[in-house]
Amino acid sequence: MAKSMTGWGRDEFQIGGDHYSMEARSLNHRFLDVSLRMQDRFSPFESRIREEIKKRFSRGSFSINISLISAETPELRLNLPIARIYIDAAAELKDRLGVKGEMDVSALLKLKDIFSFERKGAVSDADWEPIGRALFTTLDQIGEWRVKEGAALKQDLASRLEAVGGLLFRIEARAPRVIEAYRQRLREEMEKVIKDRVDESRILLEAAVFADRTDISEEITRLKSHLDMFRKFLKFNEPIGKRLDFLCQEIGREVNTIGSKPSDVEITQTVVEMKGEVEKIREQVQNVE
Repeated sequence: MAKSMTGWGRDEFQIGGDHYSMEARSLNHRFLDVSLRMQDRFSPFESRIREEIKKRFSRGSFSINISLISAETPELRLNLPIARIYIDAAAELKDRLGVKGEMDVSALLKLKDIFSFERKGAVSDADWEPIGRALFTTLDQIGEWRVKEGAALKQDLASRLEAVGGLLFRIEARAPRVIEAYRQRLREEMEKVIKDRVDESRILLEAAVFADRTDISEEITRLKSHLDMFRKFLKFNEPIGKRLDFLCQEIGREVNTIGSKPSDVEITQTVVEMKGEVEKIREQVQNVE
């Protein structure tokens, strides 16, 4: 089963009074690459998140973003010893220097260092349950997305393989005519020069040399084999992207060789069409897991 490397997923989870969202995206990549964006408090779970992704996927660039949606109101704590120091200092200024005025609540509220907000710090092992549940849901969504897109990819690839096969059939049917056309052209050229003294054995020899030099039967056989293997891989349930990528290189090599041998306009034009289809196949394969 061909699977795409493109996917998206999202879920939410809660730790204490803090509400978070988890969003994940995957794009095509030669290997498996994971990028995480989250608060430092979740650092202890980074390796576990990466391991869960590795268990499910073999290729793709994954971006996981954990962001805070809302937070519980932190508890306000007073630093009474510091406040008392300020009050005592105010009284001393008043007694020794004759400073007028009183230290009241409004004045104390302006002193930031006597207040502190207590927030929940690092997570514990028990917090993995809501995080892991959100991660599994998110990865499930990505997996479903990749399967759905993979089905469309498979259909497109199969269609283009049929197109390449049809073009190859056209070339295979045309190849024998090229040799015959060369033999006939050679006869006509010889008749122009030596008229009635045409050497049939010389024509056969030249035609045989031409046929050997332009023979593409081996390339056609190998290309058919590559196309059959490609179709076989599309039915596999395991990741096939790397193998398809290698096959694309082999298919391209055979097509180039076929195009370089026969001196025939029709075959050359057909090879150009075939190269276009092979390039589109190669582009699609880059997004197959």
